[in-house]
Amino acid sequence: MSEKLFIAGLPGSGKSTVADLISMFARDKHWSTNHISDYALLYKMYQQDKKGQFSSTGFGGFDVLDLDVYDNALKQLEQEVNQMSSSAKSEELILIEFSRNNYWQAFHQFSKEFLVDAYFLYLSVDIETCRKRICERTLHPTTSEDHYVSDFAFRTYYLEDDGADIPQILEEDYGIARQRSLIIENIGLLQEVTPSIKTFVDLVIARDLHFEVASPCSIH
Repeated sequence: MSEKLFIAGLPGSGKSTVADLISMFARDKHWSTNHISDYALLYKMYQQDKKGQFSSTGFGGFDVLDLDVYDNALKQLEQEVNQMSSSAKSEELILIEFSRNNYWQAFHQFSKEFLVDAYFLYLSVDIETCRKRICERTLHPTTSEDHYVSDFAFRTYYLEDDGADIPQILEEDYGIARQRSLIIENIGLLQEVTPSIKTFVDLVIARDLHFEVASPCSIH
């Protein structure tokens, strides 16, 4: 069976860069990876928008005006990952990347079955650092993942972020052991966090983190 690893954090927190790093570590262990981001889903919805749920911004970007769109994107994300899983090899790591301001609400868009056997990596970065990184990558893009995120999005939707509570959210609502989650402060150079990420990925690939799922206090 393949493994699922969620990579979460604010726009500009380094999710795509870390995903590339994880893919390299996986290849060193003779594992393949498959990477999916909800941005591609949101962008497609933006291009097809006829209900005024989006607005265009500079640099080819967009803002989400109807917040229900974020929840719908996650539900679609689960469907696409399940399709990937159905044809995945046993030694394949599916990387699932997305940003939200409320991860309690975000995770409740997924089914319990989708979450309980997954792993979770959250990149903790302050908003101002993320905004500076977004500006830099917009002016000097190097990959297709270097998309624009507006100041409006940071001032409104991303003003608050409960990502630091992800281990507690998953444990209390889904009975997922905290060892399956890792929070990393990614405000400096990539090499500063590389050892911690590598250790976590090695444990996931070795399947050393398959702790028994406890009975949660409540299932939503």
